[in-house]
Amino acid sequence: MAKKTGKTGLADTLTKAKECLSLLPDKDEWQRILQIIQEITQELEVLRESIGRFPDKSESLHVSNSIHSLVSFFDTLKENPLLAEMIFPKKAKSRKTKSSPIDVNALQQHLEGIPTEKILEELTKYKKDILIELSAKMNITANKKLTKDALADRLFKLGFANKRGYELLRKA
Repeated sequence: MAKKTGKTGLADTLTKAKECLSLLPDKDEWQRILQIIQEITQELEVLRESIGRFPDKSESLHVSNSIHSLVSFFDTLKENPLLAEMIFPKKAKSRKTKSSPIDVNALQQHLEGIPTEKILEELTKYKKDILIELSAKMNITANKKLTKDALADRLFKLGFANKRGYELLRKA
């Protein structure tokens, strides 16, 4: 009887071994697993390099001392405003004048109502942004790189003078 259980034990072991072998991955799965392992290894290497860039204790102490020195310096400046003014002189801030919003339609009507000789002079009184808006309203292509005077001249010639010339020709 002992021999009979040995054969079944051997048969059972072989059967279990076959079942375990069938659970092992095939060559494609092995390649995929190896690729994943290589990617994980690369990511771990990147993490190791990043951790290596962290400052050590002496660098941390140096930065901390520098911060304390700066805080002490600014506290001294707070206590001595004359010293602060000597080190950091106040600069006069240039204030931009706020332009009042100009209605482009009203401007166009105003310019159409004045004599032709005065239009160019009147156009040069306005800011470049207003002239660009007016040119867009009048369907005159205007490059933003043009100077204000060139833009005013273009508006005068292509817009107002040209239009008045056509009106005079129609009347004749």
